[in-house]
Amino acid sequence: MEEWQNEIAAAFKDLTALFDEFGRELTEFVEEVATEAQEILTLQWDELKEVLTEMWQDIELEFEEPSVMNWDMPVYTKPMPDPATHPACVGCINYNGTVYGGNLLVCGIYPYGCNSDTCADWEGDNDLN
Repeated sequence: MEEWQNEIAAAFKDLTALFDEFGRELTEFVEEVATEAQEILTLQWDELKEVLTEMWQDIELEFEEPSVMNWDMPVYTKPMPDPATHPACVGCINYNGTVYGGNLLVCGIYPYGCNSDTCADWEGDNDLN
């Protein structure tokens, strides 16, 4: 190989290492920001829960013995289909994915799942597309 080709190859190698390092640093920075934001939001929510609980107890004192209010927000996560088991269901709004009495309800159209990699009744969420 000629010397100029070696120099270009070395330059690309250095550039690749630079981009890799930049990517690692950017990922670390984003993770730190996300962690700090979550901690701040959790602290603020905890403080708000305390204020709301005190207000609720003050209101209840006028009527009856105060009760403890649960101000925790419910967290709902939509079940996601396993691409290996139900590949035709990935991204479909008809997917249920809830277990009832030990049985998985895949969807109302195909309770046990579609038997192929594609589904004629597949529908995506238009709000997400």
